Amino acid sequence: MLRAAVLVLFAVLLAAHQAQAEFYKWTDREGREFYTNEKGKVPPEYRHTLTPVEVHDERVSIGQKSVAGADKKQTKTAEHKDRYGRGEEYWHKRAENLKRQLRQQQDEMDLLAKQERDEENAAVKKPLSTRSRSQKARDQKREKIEKKISRLKHELEVELPEEARKADAYPGWVR
Repeated sequence: MLRAAVLVLFAVLLAAHQAQAEFYKWTDREGREFYTNEKGKVPPEYRHTLTPVEVHDERVSIGQKSVAGADKKQTKTAEHKDRYGRGEEYWHKRAENLKRQLRQQQDEMDLLAKQERDEENAAVKKPLSTRSRSQKARDQKREKIEKKISRLKHELEVELPEEARKADAYPGWVR
């Protein structure tokens, strides 16, 4: 009976010792570091360079929580706001709105260029006086669109970042 108890105690102590995982670090020819808990996974030419790694429980994590800090409450950092109380979403929306308007104007310009090409291809069918009036109208429309594009680019690239800077918003918010 005593002999069986000693054997059981020895088996428990041996299992507890083996449960403590050992980790090893090795470095390849290119200087990259690798970590493993199985010596057999290390290529034979690097096994002589294995060094044991000391495991600190406070640095081990399981999922999203660290073992040592599992009982501590996680504190949420406050979202940064500009001096007027507006956050990142406000500035993103402003920039996206300007970008959307700019794309619309550029699409208008592309449509106008397509109309010109189509009219040039069909120029022989129209009288000269009609072509000059439609050309004049397109030129005026193109000029108007170019002014809008210029204004929107200036607002997006100069005015909005300056306004954000004055409001103490992060620069990345308007990009």
